[in-house]
Amino acid sequence: MKLEEVEAEDNVSTVVQFVLLEFSELPNLQGFLSGLFSIIYMVVLIGNSLIVIITRLDPALHKPMYFFLAHFSSLEICYVSVTLPRMLVSLWTQDGSISLRGCATQLCFFLVLETAECFLLAVMSYDHYVDI
Repeated sequence: MKLEEVEAEDNVSTVVQFVLLEFSELPNLQGFLSGLFSIIYMVVLIGNSLIVIITRLDPALHKPMYFFLAHFSSLEICYVSVTLPRMLVSLWTQDGSISLRGCATQLCFFLVLETAECFLLAVMSYDHYVDI
């Protein structure tokens, strides 16, 4: 990651945006990689959405294990939707810059969702321990 700096008065520099260098060394493969990541993103969205829909519709799956699994799938949809679309946009447009606020917002959502995922996994493991 490179930082672009803007000179201000009194020789003070401030960071305006970050430049993401995700796959800049492979310019010939960026089209292939964007297609591959788009397919992976769609598979993740469709697969986790099906898990949520099936656990909601089938009354036999209204047990705590499936309840937690549905919430874990919902978290996974949100978790992937925070990071992957920005990467796809920068691959498609060949513009790897992201503003400081955009980066901070993405990082905040990423950390909140990751923390929620860790807590959910802890609750799922405790539920499994109680069942045994």
